[in-house]
Amino acid sequence: MNKKPSRLYLLNEFESAPTSALFNQHTLAAVLDCSTQLLERNRWEGKGVPYLKIGRKVLYRKSNVLSFLQQQKIYRSTGDEGEFLSLVND
Repeated sequence: MNKKPSRLYLLNEFESAPTSALFNQHTLAAVLDCSTQLLERNRWEGKGVPYLKIGRKVLYRKSNVLSFLQQQKIYRSTGDEGEFLSLVND
């Protein structure tokens, strides 16, 4: 019986990989803390993280995931205009 990898395992795998690494939607769902169904819907709507499609397989490049996250705004309250997340270690 195949056991599904834990979210912590998937996050560690993503974190330690080079920026050129490719990940499936299960790993990306763990990184973004969302469902694979949301990723599928975003692909269908042309939104979200850019992806590669090789045959029937959908893959996400780590560098594209990091760029996508950097473009997202952080909100502290509903009245907040938001600010962009900085992923650079200062």
